[in-house]
Amino acid sequence: MRKNLFFFAAAALALASCSNDETVAVNESDAISFRPLVENVTRATDVHFNVSGDQFTVTAFPQGTTVTPYFSNVVFTGDGTTFTSATKYYWPENGSLDFYAHSPSTSGQFTKTDYKTFVVTPSTTAADQIDFVYANTNGKTKENSGTGVTINFRHAESKIAIKVKNTSADLKFDVTGWKVGYLSSSGTFTYAGSNTDTQNNALLDGSYWGSLTTATADTKYENTFSSQTIAASTTTDTQITGSTEMILVPQSQNAATAYASSDANAKVTGSYIAVKMTIKSSANDAIIASEGWAIWPVAFTWVPGKKYTYIVDLAGGGYSETNTDTDADLDPILGGAEIKFVTVTVDDWTNESDIVVPAAPAP
Repeated sequence: MRKNLFFFAAAALALASCSNDETVAVNESDAISFRPLVENVTRATDVHFNVSGDQFTVTAFPQGTTVTPYFSNVVFTGDGTTFTSATKYYWPENGSLDFYAHSPSTSGQFTKTDYKTFVVTPSTTAADQIDFVYANTNGKTKENSGTGVTINFRHAESKIAIKVKNTSADLKFDVTGWKVGYLSSSGTFTYAGSNTDTQNNALLDGSYWGSLTTATADTKYENTFSSQTIAASTTTDTQITGSTEMILVPQSQNAATAYASSDANAKVTGSYIAVKMTIKSSANDAIIASEGWAIWPVAFTWVPGKKYTYIVDLAGGGYSETNTDTDADLDPILGGAEIKFVTVTVDDWTNESDIVVPAAPAP
């Protein structure tokens, strides 16, 4: 289950150190602490992850170096108001520190290869996908010990949502799922290296990501839910009840234009949005197409920290997910479903033999 991560109060990081049997007096106010934000807002209602407790992890280096950390992979666990770590760390008397942080602290959906590099592979189950956030702030000193260091977390991935409408007066749709397909399933995220508390949205681009896996027709993310009817002539964009928004690797993909071959059941080559639905007549509820997936080709260009809401007009029914005929062109779901007459003829009159009317009887 996803949990909200609330970054509100200072989280104490502290280190107690003694040597040569000397007692060292430590002022608790000098402990390194943080006042985390998310996207420059002191709240985090959009941060979700699947670990027990609200956590984030921090690595610190002396400013300008990334060789020997001041501390490494320190986990802060919060109770909703404060965040603390098992070991406390204190500000150095001289010099400043650069901080690198991420949340969640651990997940099966990413592998940390160094302090700022992560291989991310979103879950294929939409409800289990994590919101991976990161932060770094540089050049902080003991002067920050009073109020704590402000550190701004940014969303590393992209969020995908869907709305539907139906501009047809003749059809209605029972919708039971949606998905996105033909994607890269994994990529490597790397911190940009500049302060996230001073970055703006213009700096969120694809340069944060690399080593994307090759997109394939078999890479798709879907979620299903209870049936929702989209009535005829529903022109207002409708949020599907029970639909789960997805959090995926930022990437660019070209829209599907054809199937891989003219072979039966060949898959599409290119990205798409798909809706699982039953198509009915609005006049009498007759089933025109039984429940199944229909695709709408869409080009994807996703960057970190952005939410993309796709609006699908169900009128027309979309295309078949796999090839249904003998060419590679995309096949419309309703291509042959409409009752129509393409040629209307009327037989010519056929002449019968002339019929002689009997003469009237003589008077």
